[in-house]
Amino acid sequence: MDILTRFELRKIMRRKSFFIGITLVIVVALLGVWALVSGAYITDKDGNDLKGLEAIPLRKEYNRQLAGPLTIEKIAAAVKDHQKVMHDPKNLNEKGELTNEAYVTYKEQSYQIDTLIRFAFSHSREYDHYIIDSMTPNTAKIFYQERLDKVKEYIDRDYTPGNASAKETAFFMRMNKSIPVPFQMDYVTGWENVFENLQFVLLISAFVIAIWLAPVFASEYQSGADAIILSSRYGRNKVIAAKLKAGLIVSLGLLAVGLGTYTLLMLGIFGFDGGSASVQMIKLFAPVPFTVFQTYLWAILIGSLACLIVGAVTLWLSSRMSTPFPVIIVIVILLIGPLFFPASKSSRLYNHMMNLLPGKMVDSITRVTEYEVYSVFAQQIPSYKFATGFAVIVIALLLPFTYRAFKNHQVI
Repeated sequence: MDILTRFELRKIMRRKSFFIGITLVIVVALLGVWALVSGAYITDKDGNDLKGLEAIPLRKEYNRQLAGPLTIEKIAAAVKDHQKVMHDPKNLNEKGELTNEAYVTYKEQSYQIDTLIRFAFSHSREYDHYIIDSMTPNTAKIFYQERLDKVKEYIDRDYTPGNASAKETAFFMRMNKSIPVPFQMDYVTGWENVFENLQFVLLISAFVIAIWLAPVFASEYQSGADAIILSSRYGRNKVIAAKLKAGLIVSLGLLAVGLGTYTLLMLGIFGFDGGSASVQMIKLFAPVPFTVFQTYLWAILIGSLACLIVGAVTLWLSSRMSTPFPVIIVIVILLIGPLFFPASKSSRLYNHMMNLLPGKMVDSITRVTEYEVYSVFAQQIPSYKFATGFAVIVIALLLPFTYRAFKNHQVI
């Protein structure tokens, strides 16, 4: 690392906002983990309610028993076991429903596979808890076809705004048919919880990056140091490059600290199991052929690029504005504003544009698993791939613009 880049890094790191920003990101990560740990709940076979850390080992034990391929035979066996429990009068109350005692004795350990079956056989976009009561083992054998039928039904009837075109429908169906079956089951609660609050860690990280980078150029204008810098030997080239490199380094460093703290702490508590399981164990109708870990990597990539877009936009605005404060205001609007606008029910172009704003892009799990496609030169590009390419292009374009804006700044 050259001396100018180290100097610019020290300037950023010596500000109070640097330590406050790191603390804020870590606190948000800790709160995200704490909320999910405190919400963990299960009842053991003795009827004892286990909460928080006490509940995690038992859930892990139950789900590990189901680990392996989600075969037709395993699904049929789950339905058969359910019917056996339901046909024993001792397990039912006066309404014909399972008693709490019977549920924790016979059904709690099969919660994961029962939930998948209910989602697959419920009506589109609904969850019918009692659908499994009327099923037979033979019915369960069409699990994978039923899932595809639900996907088709969702695309044809519930795809918003409006119905998908025939080409888009065919594209989504090809995506789903490319998913390897049988799905791989495992205990995935740790990863599922990582996905749950990932968006908020990324959003706060983006905000902190903006706070850190807003003064990079604007503070030079504010203090009058721009005249000295631009008249120096390296002021119109190496100094500007050093500022850009320092901005990139602190941004990547913050993402590594924030995401690393959040992910490792969550998995350290709930368990690292399940990375090789199919992502459909968490989102049954996800149209991607990824494992849970692959989905996580895509989500981290997209979310991090969204934060880097914020950093690039901040640097560009900083090179154009005379003080850091208006830079921060614009970035806050860019980050928070889109969250208050619901998806349009009539304009897909509007939805596509909104989803490419950093405030929406940080919801990276949704970008990976959603049914959305961008048509470019007659090619269908899934949302997660388009968002990745878009982010790289925007960052690559903004950095040269920032460089030129400060280099060509007229000192008054």
